[in-house]
Amino acid sequence: MLEFLPLTEADFALIYPIEQAAHRWPWSKANLLSCFGPRYLNGLLLQSGQPVGFYISDLVAGDSSLMNICVHPDWQGKGLGRALLLDYLERSKGKGAEAWFLEVRASNQPAIALYESTGFAEYCRREDYYGTGNDREDAILMSRLFAFN
Repeated sequence: MLEFLPLTEADFALIYPIEQAAHRWPWSKANLLSCFGPRYLNGLLLQSGQPVGFYISDLVAGDSSLMNICVHPDWQGKGLGRALLLDYLERSKGKGAEAWFLEVRASNQPAIALYESTGFAEYCRREDYYGTGNDREDAILMSRLFAFN
């Protein structure tokens, strides 16, 4: 059974292992901990009471940025990323969001396809934005407007 809860700083110990397991270059503890407070709208996904994913976003003056969305590797490929994204869009819309923004690694084709399927579209690229060892990778910036349903 899926359950969505607001993600608070008290849940940090639940999400940090997910972040570490899901990303080759995970966010640091300090980065994650800096994303709690009045301007943030964060969510936690539980599957049968077990934390399996989360998102980190902010909401300022009608604009919301999805800064991190993460599903534990053991639970990937089961539609939970889509469920998290839809929860984020619904909750942020309910809080007054009218436009949504995100960035994604150019190589992350499954995420790009997911975002496009929910109304996001590329509006620019940041060349060589992400450091990937000896290589660099572009960031694709995407947006979605309230008018898209």
